[in-house]
Amino acid sequence: MVADTRGVARRLQQVLEPLAASIYFLPEALSGYEALGLDFGEGYFASRSACMGQVPGPVVAATFGVFYPPMVERFVDQAWAKTSVPDVLAARVAGAQAGLGRVLGASPEGAGRATSLLRRAADAAPMEGRPLFAGLRSLPWPGDTVGDLWRAADQVREHRGDAHVAAWVAHGLRPLEVMLLTEAWMGLPLNSYLRTRGWPQAEVLATIDDLRSRGLLEAEGLTEAGRSLRESVEEATDRSEAAMLGALGDDVEELLGLVQPWADAIVADGAFPSSLADFPSRTRSRS
Repeated sequence: MVADTRGVARRLQQVLEPLAASIYFLPEALSGYEALGLDFGEGYFASRSACMGQVPGPVVAATFGVFYPPMVERFVDQAWAKTSVPDVLAARVAGAQAGLGRVLGASPEGAGRATSLLRRAADAAPMEGRPLFAGLRSLPWPGDTVGDLWRAADQVREHRGDAHVAAWVAHGLRPLEVMLLTEAWMGLPLNSYLRTRGWPQAEVLATIDDLRSRGLLEAEGLTEAGRSLRESVEEATDRSEAAMLGALGDDVEELLGLVQPWADAIVADGAFPSSLADFPSRTRSRS
């Protein structure tokens, strides 16, 4: 993959993240899950996985990839003891419509065009090996301007997410390994963002020691070998976006220009964390 294509793939991911993933932080969405009796962790795991149906906790843990499986299983079991897939999916759509409608307005200028471009990209994307993307593609469209914009962005976001899990698995990495390498790759302190994923500290510290012994980490940063490995994972993820970027062609710059102001508005509103360091830890494992 040429460098400019790689760069465009990453720019698209960065600009879409606040638009698509604000659903996990918008107060309107959280209130909807609370009305179903779900706390933050239950709402997160149930609402994100519901596009695949009422699958058990181990399936959710395997699909999401980097969360501590016993924590995921507990939250999923608790959520489905309280509510149903149709109710969670309805709350998720309503939360996106209300929350993004509040931040962006009911009909943001250019939203129809951006949705059309995102749908073109998603229509061109391969579905095999991408369970969350496939699940989202199976759902009906919300049917309103903001809801359809969000759903299209969510599809493109989860396509890259599914591909990223496949990439690090193919590189022979385990969840804690890829999370720690990612923290160092992004310049975050080791074991910082990872705390939102619920892993026991003993396992985290043992994995840090192992990565250092293998010459992938040194002190708080990556070695040359560690950086090369982590970059290779990202490049493999970028390559998975080739069909979508090919479908967009030169229109990708128009799409980036349309979405960027919305992403900025969402972050400014507090509906999406401004950095990974600001992500809440409400999904971490509880004793």
